Amino acid sequence: MSSEREAGQRLLEGPSKPESPPRGARKLAGKKSSGPGARRARAFLVRILEIAALAAGLLATAVVSAAITFTLAVRGNEVTVPDLAGASVEGAGETLRREELELVVEGSRFHANVPPDFVSEQIPAPGTTLKKGRSVRVWVSLGPQKHSVPRIEGETLQSAQLILEQNGFTLGRVVEIHSEVYAPDTVVAQSPSAYEDVAETTEVAVLLSRGYLDDAYVMPDFIGRNYVEILDQISRGQVKISQVRLVDYPGVPKNVIVRQVPAPGVKVFKRDRIVLFLSKGA
Repeated sequence: MSSEREAGQRLLEGPSKPESPPRGARKLAGKKSSGPGARRARAFLVRILEIAALAAGLLATAVVSAAITFTLAVRGNEVTVPDLAGASVEGAGETLRREELELVVEGSRFHANVPPDFVSEQIPAPGTTLKKGRSVRVWVSLGPQKHSVPRIEGETLQSAQLILEQNGFTLGRVVEIHSEVYAPDTVVAQSPSAYEDVAETTEVAVLLSRGYLDDAYVMPDFIGRNYVEILDQISRGQVKISQVRLVDYPGVPKNVIVRQVPAPGVKVFKRDRIVLFLSKGA
């Protein structure tokens, strides 16, 4: 009966704690863990780590070498695009062939500075890196865009300049000459000629009439003088009266000059037309 009671007590108290091995047994276990087998295992593990490190180093070297080889191969297949501006089509083609590139002529365009039949533009731009065998597109110059010169012969100098400016041209050199046909300040001739096709920036030179070659003089003042009294003086002088007209002018005696054309002080020539206006009187 007592034995049953002790068994029940042990069940209530739970499982008993395992007894720790004797100190001598622990020392023996430690000696076993540091034996020849453990040393061989550690050496094997170190060897594996060394092999793994060596493999990683070789792999990294191979990757770097492959990258360098690829870069050199790519760069060896690339060239720098030359500058073709101003070259002829044949010259541009020869320059590109030396670089193992192809020439493609896209068309023609007007260009203010590049003469006709020479390269004016290109794509890609000079200095661009391009793979061998690729194409370079070019446009050939048509030269400056042409404009028709307007006609300014027979115009005054001021009018001629205005016409030129309205058509995109500028007035160039002005040379003055005497003319038996054209009145003073009249354009006699022009260069380039009228309706000629030239560049828009072309200057138009003109030949300007200075009028008759006769000796010039200053027109006298006849106003207020009696025409009959000065008629003899006029006939002996340089002035040649072309016409005399009678006009109503209240308060002024008959035959007194009340108006003249040209006006007093104006520069005139012998061939100029001179008209005097006389009062009719009362």
